[in-house]
Amino acid sequence: MRLLIVAAASLVSIYGLHRLALHAESRGWIFYKTRPPRVRMLGMLEELVDPRVEYAIEEESSEAIRADQAESGAPERPQPAG
Repeated sequence: MRLLIVAAASLVSIYGLHRLALHAESRGWIFYKTRPPRVRMLGMLEELVDPRVEYAIEEESSEAIRADQAESGAPERPQPAG
C-alpha cells in the first residue's frame, strides 16, 4: 500500500513539474519542449570546414522570407535563374 502511495505522489509531482515548465516556457523564461534558436557563432569557420553549412543558412533564410510573404499576402517574386 505504501508503494502505491509513493508511486501516485511521484506521478503527481512529475506532472506538476511538467505543467510548471510549460508555463515557464510560455512566458519565455526557459526552453522546455521547443528548441532554442540556433546561434551560429563560428559562421565563416563552419563554412570553411563544411561548405554545406552555407547552403543550409541560405535555405533557412529564404524559407523564412517565403513564410513572411505568405503571411503578409504579398505576391511571390520570381527566383533568378542560376
